[in-house]
Amino acid sequence: MKPIISVVALCFVAACGGAGGSMSDPSVTSAAPPAPSSNTPSIATSGSPSNTFAGMLNGVRADNGAESVSYDARLGTAARRHANDMAANNFFSHTGSDGSSGGDRITDAGYNWRTWGENIARGQQDERAVLNAWVNSPGHQRNNVNPRFEDFALAKADSNRGPYWVLLLAAEQ
Repeated sequence: MKPIISVVALCFVAACGGAGGSMSDPSVTSAAPPAPSSNTPSIATSGSPSNTFAGMLNGVRADNGAESVSYDARLGTAARRHANDMAANNFFSHTGSDGSSGGDRITDAGYNWRTWGENIARGQQDERAVLNAWVNSPGHQRNNVNPRFEDFALAKADSNRGPYWVLLLAAEQ
């Protein structure tokens, strides 16, 4: 495994209610908005994002000269774990409540990564809205179109504060 700096930045996108940065852009930082205190999360359980999301994401990639990415269930496990964690524990961060990074969660799910990126967001009501928010944020868009990524997963966990979203993009060794 090539050594990489495990700096994951948090980026707030005012127009979308918040979204996370990634390994691709450690210079983008700011804070997420405060969330209401009540919390009744629903557990993210879908096996994969809709074909519509995959098509939209791969369309964005194609428009920017990047090859398509394919859904990976192991990344799905890692994404669901983090979306559920944020919704259940009322926080918004790339760092899990147990101190884990996206790379830790990906590894724990059995994916032997050589590179990875994570976009997070809160509040968007559907896949189109969350992808649009990430496309309109330079740090997130760098993840969306990074030609080194080959696989992806998207997870959503609902809460009284609105949905939490996690997009993982990665490539194996």
